[in-house]
Amino acid sequence: MRIVVLDKIPDDPDLRAAWNGLALRMERPEVFYTYEWAIAVQRAYQASLTPFIFLGYDGESLVGAAALAQRKSGEVVFLTADTGDYCEFLSDASIRREFVDAVFSGLRDAKIEKAVLTNLPADSATARAVSPAATNARYHLHSRLAYACAQVVMGSAEERGVLKQSVLAKKRLRRNMRDLQKRGPVTLQHDTDWHQIEPLLPPFTRAHVARFLETGKISSLIREERRAFLAELARELSQSGWVALSRLLVGDATAAWNYGFRFEGSWFWYQPTVNALYSDFSPGYCLLAKIVELACDSLEFNMVDLGLGAEGYKDRFSTATRQTLYCELNENLASHLRSVIRYRASSMATASPRVEKWARSTISRAAELKARVRKEGLGTLPARLLRRVRHSLYSLETVLFFEWTADEHNQKVSSTRLCPLDSEFLGTAAIQYGDDAAAMRFLMRSAQRLSLGQGRGFVLLTADGTPVHFCWTKDFEGFQMAELDRTLQAPCKDASVIFDCFTPESARGHGFFSEAITMLADQLRSQGKVPWIFGASTNLASVRGIRKTSFAYRFSLGRRKILLFNRVKDSIPDRSATENRASAA
Repeated sequence: MRIVVLDKIPDDPDLRAAWNGLALRMERPEVFYTYEWAIAVQRAYQASLTPFIFLGYDGESLVGAAALAQRKSGEVVFLTADTGDYCEFLSDASIRREFVDAVFSGLRDAKIEKAVLTNLPADSATARAVSPAATNARYHLHSRLAYACAQVVMGSAEERGVLKQSVLAKKRLRRNMRDLQKRGPVTLQHDTDWHQIEPLLPPFTRAHVARFLETGKISSLIREERRAFLAELARELSQSGWVALSRLLVGDATAAWNYGFRFEGSWFWYQPTVNALYSDFSPGYCLLAKIVELACDSLEFNMVDLGLGAEGYKDRFSTATRQTLYCELNENLASHLRSVIRYRASSMATASPRVEKWARSTISRAAELKARVRKEGLGTLPARLLRRVRHSLYSLETVLFFEWTADEHNQKVSSTRLCPLDSEFLGTAAIQYGDDAAAMRFLMRSAQRLSLGQGRGFVLLTADGTPVHFCWTKDFEGFQMAELDRTLQAPCKDASVIFDCFTPESARGHGFFSEAITMLADQLRSQGKVPWIFGASTNLASVRGIRKTSFAYRFSLGRRKILLFNRVKDSIPDRSATENRASAA
């Protein structure tokens, strides 16, 4: 076998045809093995991955292909590892051992110290070839199970019928479909043409990002390269009809999406998401049920593959699982042993929810500390540590409260506009400020508050629709004030408090905070509310921004902490005077 090593996949129709011929002859063909998938990754991830492609030839015939890549750290991985649910060495099974041997020898000759091959199907001929090939190339191998991919296998005609009836008989499905149908006719649409898919990708992306924020996670789609990859992939796969963007529609509105694939008898549930407006009716569950129903009715499909991830809803549909492997090759014995020990320690930690939570929290704090040191320098740590110690022993927290005093609508001409915050705006903002850690924490908090109905959120937009400031409002009476750990009593009837205002770092310095709270106060005033806002006395920027508007200082609340003892230190307003001012207004 003659091996050719490339650092770039050429745009070559002959190579495309030969590569896909190998993919289709695999024991279990997958769309992730295609030339189209590899070329889409290469285009989208060129800033972080350098292709390391091994092609095996018998004469002039392509008999093997391994799409690997090298990260900036020097580690070699599958080119498609970050995007594909299954990754493979492509060849006929009869020569797989020979081809894997040749690739591992090539890695050794290139002085690669570490290679990580993940998402390798455990039932493939490659899995059996890895260990002897690693030994021959003098690599230390650490292999373990990685994921169990849930699958819905169709089976015979009789089995298809039984499966379809069991899906349609689910009470949850019938109930949710009835509730959705009350809001409009429910239909399914499966778009496979690039010109149909292209305009659907932005709203799909925003919905996916917003949904993740709501669940306390960060979507991979906030990264530009991931969004570029999905677009490139859809453009490439649509030429063969292998991509399908499925939607559950309620009237003209999309309630759920699945960016998936229909390839060689498999319908793949790859990247689903839902519209937050319909999340109470489990539209994603309904969409998956309908896809399974369609697959049961069509002899074109023999399975619906639910892919990586152990989400609970998959268990309600799956009839089988497929295991994948994580294989790590290390030239250095010490590195190999560290990897084994790290994995075993991690396995022990996950066995105890309490230990796992502590470990994740520790890792998260360490990552934040590392990022702060990178940004501010090591010299700031002692002063920061001293402030924390001092604050734990003694602290005085004072919060200033301001009342809106303008009687008429603010007439200032502005190019910005204040809009109610919804999942669309949250998704847009997360994509815009994905590199701003503080902004992402705020947006995650806002998404969860929005889903629970804990107040009303607003977003300030520039003329081009860019979100630049966010704020929330809620009834003053009974407001839970986290800063002072207390419940507030309204100083007057119909008082509303503006709280949790945030401007992303890159948008600061333009007066958006003052502009937003002025617009919101005007809205509240027009609704018969008495607007209030507060700010910590130590947050000078916030207090200055408030004082630039028609908010006037009225009173303060405070708390002094000495060791474990708290003492209230308040300047309480004259409630009757405040009521009289509100009535006069």
